[in-house]
Amino acid sequence: MKKVPDELDRRLVGLLARDGRMSVGDIANCLKVSAPTIRSRIKSLEQAGLLKITGLVDPTKHQELTTALIGLNIISHGELTEVLEKLEGLANITWAAVVTGRYDILAEVVFKGEMEELYRITSVDIPRIGNVVKSETFVVMKSNSKWVSLPRGVAGEKQENL
Repeated sequence: MKKVPDELDRRLVGLLARDGRMSVGDIANCLKVSAPTIRSRIKSLEQAGLLKITGLVDPTKHQELTTALIGLNIISHGELTEVLEKLEGLANITWAAVVTGRYDILAEVVFKGEMEELYRITSVDIPRIGNVVKSETFVVMKSNSKWVSLPRGVAGEKQENL
Protein backbone atom coordinates (compact mmCIF):
# COMPACT_ATOMS: atom_id res chain seq x y z
CA MET A 1 0.00 0.00 0.00
CA LYS A 2 1.41 3.39 -1.00
CA LYS A 3 1.68 5.88 1.83
CA VAL A 4 0.18 9.30 1.17
CA PRO A 5 2.34 12.00 2.78
CA ASP A 6 0.51 14.16 5.29
CA GLU A 7 1.39 17.67 6.50
CA LEU A 8 3.94 16.38 9.04
CA ASP A 9 5.65 14.30 6.33
CA ARG A 10 5.82 17.31 4.01
CA ARG A 11 7.31 19.52 6.74
CA LEU A 12 9.81 16.77 7.64
CA VAL A 13 10.90 16.39 4.01
CA GLY A 14 11.15 20.18 3.70
CA LEU A 15 13.57 20.32 6.62
CA LEU A 16 15.67 17.47 5.20
CA ALA A 17 15.68 19.15 1.78
CA ARG A 18 17.28 22.21 3.34
CA ASP A 19 19.71 20.23 5.49
CA GLY A 20 19.99 16.47 4.93
CA ARG A 21 22.34 16.18 7.91
CA MET A 22 19.85 17.64 10.37
CA SER A 23 19.61 15.35 13.39
CA VAL A 24 16.42 13.51 14.27
CA GLY A 25 16.36 15.37 17.58
CA ASP A 26 16.59 18.77 15.87
CA ILE A 27 13.86 17.82 13.41
CA ALA A 28 11.65 16.63 16.27
CA ASN A 29 12.19 19.94 18.11
CA CYS A 30 11.37 21.99 15.01
CA LEU A 31 8.21 20.00 14.31
CA LYS A 32 7.24 19.69 18.00
CA VAL A 33 6.96 15.89 17.95
CA SER A 34 9.03 13.10 19.49
CA ALA A 35 12.28 11.76 18.02
CA PRO A 36 10.80 8.22 17.69
CA THR A 37 7.97 9.73 15.61
CA ILE A 38 10.51 11.33 13.27
CA ARG A 39 12.56 8.12 12.97
CA SER A 40 9.39 6.18 12.19
CA ARG A 41 8.23 8.74 9.62
CA ILE A 42 11.61 8.77 7.86
CA LYS A 43 11.71 4.97 7.72
CA SER A 44 8.14 4.80 6.42
CA LEU A 45 8.77 7.44 3.73
CA GLU A 46 11.95 5.64 2.62
CA GLN A 47 10.19 2.25 2.46
CA ALA A 48 7.35 3.75 0.42
CA GLY A 49 9.88 5.18 -2.04
CA LEU A 50 8.85 8.75 -1.19
CA LEU A 51 12.15 9.87 0.36
CA LYS A 52 15.79 9.16 -0.32
CA ILE A 53 18.49 10.86 1.69
CA THR A 54 21.63 11.32 -0.38
CA GLY A 55 24.64 13.55 -0.86
CA LEU A 56 24.46 16.11 -3.66
CA VAL A 57 27.10 18.23 -5.38
CA ASP A 58 26.90 21.49 -7.29
CA PRO A 59 28.64 20.60 -10.57
CA THR A 60 29.33 24.27 -11.32
CA LYS A 61 31.65 24.32 -8.30
CA HIS A 62 33.69 21.37 -9.64
CA GLN A 63 35.79 22.46 -12.60
CA GLU A 64 36.39 18.86 -13.68
CA LEU A 65 32.65 18.21 -14.16
CA THR A 66 30.50 19.16 -17.13
CA THR A 67 26.72 18.92 -17.28
CA ALA A 68 24.68 18.56 -20.46
CA LEU A 69 21.01 18.07 -21.30
CA ILE A 70 20.12 15.72 -24.13
CA GLY A 71 16.78 15.81 -25.93
CA LEU A 72 15.85 12.51 -27.59
CA ASN A 73 13.24 11.55 -30.16
CA ILE A 74 12.20 7.90 -30.10
CA ILE A 75 11.05 5.69 -33.00
CA SER A 76 7.83 4.55 -31.31
CA HIS A 77 6.09 6.12 -28.34
CA GLY A 78 5.21 2.61 -27.19
CA GLU A 79 8.90 2.14 -26.42
CA LEU A 80 9.35 5.24 -24.24
CA THR A 81 9.40 3.34 -20.96
CA GLU A 82 11.93 0.83 -22.29
CA VAL A 83 14.23 3.58 -23.57
CA LEU A 84 13.86 5.52 -20.32
CA GLU A 85 14.89 2.48 -18.28
CA LYS A 86 17.91 1.84 -20.51
CA LEU A 87 18.98 5.49 -20.28
CA GLU A 88 18.82 5.34 -16.49
CA GLY A 89 21.20 2.38 -16.68
CA LEU A 90 23.91 4.47 -18.35
CA ALA A 91 26.73 5.48 -16.04
CA ASN A 92 26.65 9.24 -16.61
CA ILE A 93 22.90 9.87 -16.58
CA THR A 94 21.72 11.72 -13.45
CA TRP A 95 18.05 11.64 -14.50
CA ALA A 96 15.87 11.05 -17.53
CA ALA A 97 12.19 11.80 -18.06
CA VAL A 98 9.46 11.43 -20.66
CA VAL A 99 8.35 14.96 -21.50
CA THR A 100 5.91 16.89 -23.65
CA GLY A 101 7.03 19.19 -26.42
CA ARG A 102 9.79 18.95 -28.99
CA TYR A 103 11.46 15.86 -27.52
CA ASP A 104 10.12 12.56 -26.23
CA ILE A 105 12.73 12.24 -23.50
CA LEU A 106 15.10 14.66 -21.79
CA ALA A 107 18.16 13.37 -19.96
CA GLU A 108 20.83 15.05 -17.90
CA VAL A 109 24.41 13.81 -18.02
CA VAL A 110 27.29 14.76 -15.77
CA PHE A 111 30.76 13.71 -16.80
CA LYS A 112 34.41 14.21 -15.99
CA GLY A 113 36.93 15.11 -18.62
CA GLU A 114 36.95 16.71 -22.01
CA MET A 115 34.28 16.88 -24.70
CA GLU A 116 35.52 13.50 -25.93
CA GLU A 117 33.61 11.97 -23.01
CA LEU A 118 30.38 13.71 -24.06
CA TYR A 119 31.03 12.60 -27.62
CA ARG A 120 31.35 8.98 -26.42
CA ILE A 121 28.10 9.24 -24.45
CA THR A 122 26.16 10.72 -27.36
CA SER A 123 27.72 8.71 -30.20
CA VAL A 124 28.30 5.31 -28.55
CA ASP A 125 26.33 4.85 -25.31
CA ILE A 126 23.00 6.39 -26.30
CA PRO A 127 22.80 4.86 -29.80
CA ARG A 128 23.55 1.46 -28.25
CA ILE A 129 20.24 1.55 -26.32
CA GLY A 130 18.35 1.59 -29.63
CA ASN A 131 15.11 3.24 -30.78
CA VAL A 132 16.59 6.77 -30.77
CA VAL A 133 16.08 8.52 -34.12
CA LYS A 134 17.35 11.97 -33.21
CA SER A 135 19.06 13.73 -30.35
CA GLU A 136 20.19 17.23 -29.53
CA THR A 137 22.73 18.07 -26.84
CA PHE A 138 22.92 21.24 -24.77
CA VAL A 139 26.03 21.85 -22.66
CA VAL A 140 25.17 23.73 -19.46
CA MET A 141 27.39 26.79 -19.31
CA LYS A 142 26.06 28.29 -16.06
CA SER A 143 23.33 27.48 -13.58
CA ASN A 144 22.26 28.57 -10.12
CA SER A 145 21.36 26.33 -7.21
CA LYS A 146 21.67 23.13 -9.22
CA TRP A 147 22.56 20.17 -7.04
CA VAL A 148 22.85 16.63 -8.42
CA SER A 149 23.76 13.17 -7.26
CA LEU A 150 26.98 12.09 -8.86
CA PRO A 151 26.20 9.50 -11.52
CA ARG A 152 27.98 6.13 -11.37
CA GLY A 153 30.32 7.16 -14.20
CA VAL A 154 31.69 10.08 -12.17
CA ALA A 155 31.50 8.41 -8.76
CA GLY A 156 33.71 5.56 -10.02
CA GLU A 157 31.06 2.85 -10.23
CA LYS A 158 30.92 0.63 -13.31
CA GLN A 159 28.33 1.02 -16.05
CA GLU A 160 25.69 -1.67 -16.34
CA ASN A 161 25.73 -3.77 -19.48
CA LEU A 162 22.80 -3.14 -21.81
